[in-house]
Amino acid sequence: MKLKKAISPLIATILLIVVAVALIAIVVAWGKSFTTDSLSDATGVVDTSCMGAAIQLSNCMINDSNELVFHVKNTGTVDISAGDDLILNIRNTSDGNSTLNLPLSKTATTEWAGLTPGQTALITVDDANFPGAATGRYDVEVISNYCASDAVAQIKNCQ
Repeated sequence: MKLKKAISPLIATILLIVVAVALIAIVVAWGKSFTTDSLSDATGVVDTSCMGAAIQLSNCMINDSNELVFHVKNTGTVDISAGDDLILNIRNTSDGNSTLNLPLSKTATTEWAGLTPGQTALITVDDANFPGAATGRYDVEVISNYCASDAVAQIKNCQ
């Protein structure tokens, strides 16, 4: 009987370990480049210019001149520029159907000049822009045209 020579168990174990380490290195290198490329592609998806944008409404009332008067305050950390037209929604709660939805600069008698963080603006809307009858209660909502999901505020039952 003729004996065949084979590789020793020690050399076989070393070869298996080398092949396993090489495969792991290939997978790790591919995974690193894949995640780096995927993250660089995703950076354009998120709009960071609106992060920190927030507004708040207060002191809503109808004055003796039959004007709707309220304050808009920039409670965020970014400027709301004059070019970022705020959308004003006024809903007549008396009849429930009449709603106004126009840019603030077109409805308010106060000229819109933007707001820096912490700044408050007094907004006056004359009764010609009231939806429905000029009496009753109104829900007021202000939405940033540029940061519509971040800078939104509302106040209910202004009278």
